[in-house]
Amino acid sequence: MKKVLCIFLLSLCAYGDNHLQEADKQYAIGNFSKAIELYTKALLVNPKDCTAYNNRGLTYYEIKDYKSAIEDYSKEIDIKSNCMGTIINRGVSYSRSGDYKNATKDARKACEMGDCELLDMLKDNGRLQD
Repeated sequence: MKKVLCIFLLSLCAYGDNHLQEADKQYAIGNFSKAIELYTKALLVNPKDCTAYNNRGLTYYEIKDYKSAIEDYSKEIDIKSNCMGTIINRGVSYSRSGDYKNATKDARKACEMGDCELLDMLKDNGRLQD
């Protein structure tokens, strides 16, 4: 019984990976609505897949749905708190949506981790918040 369950779980993971790979292909060709659909399916199979959250967030960012992008980046950060790229992505999305306070928080965290580019950008644009 354990062997059957293990095989079943492995096949589910592979199914989620197939959705993720296909979603990446759709993203690459600019078919963002299909990419979002496939990233969502991948997350139904594996709700803790950081890559799927980040990539779906990037896709939402591309269509200027910054609120949804921020939600996905935040979910990934909840799962994996030290992912600097996602913190930067969320900070940029906050900035694009006009939430400079939260953009500044993410920029400072990213700078503490070694990447100060977003922080410098906010300073240069007069958008850095206390």
